Amino acid sequence: MANIWDDLVKWLDDASKVVGKEAGDMTQKGTLKLEMFELTRKLRDGYTELGSKVYDLLYVKKKEKWQSSKQVRGIVQKIRATERRLNKKKLEYKKIGKGKKKKK
Repeated sequence: MANIWDDLVKWLDDASKVVGKEAGDMTQKGTLKLEMFELTRKLRDGYTELGSKVYDLLYVKKKEKWQSSKQVRGIVQKIRATERRLNKKKLEYKKIGKGKKKKK
């Protein structure tokens, strides 16, 4: 009878570890999703800012060399940096929960 109880205690211990790990993974995923959402919003704002600046330079101020504008280049650099950060977060998200699996 003691053997059954030992097996039950071991099973409960293992189950609680799995549940704890899954909860931790879900917390990490939720945090990363929030960060990815924020970066996506920043990206959208950057594209809007870029479009406004190009429109202003090209159609309002009638500048033909708008590509050489320091402001345009600065906005593009911010967009690229945000894209890199977003891609890193996406990779982190994919890696969560894909650790080494135990063999039975």
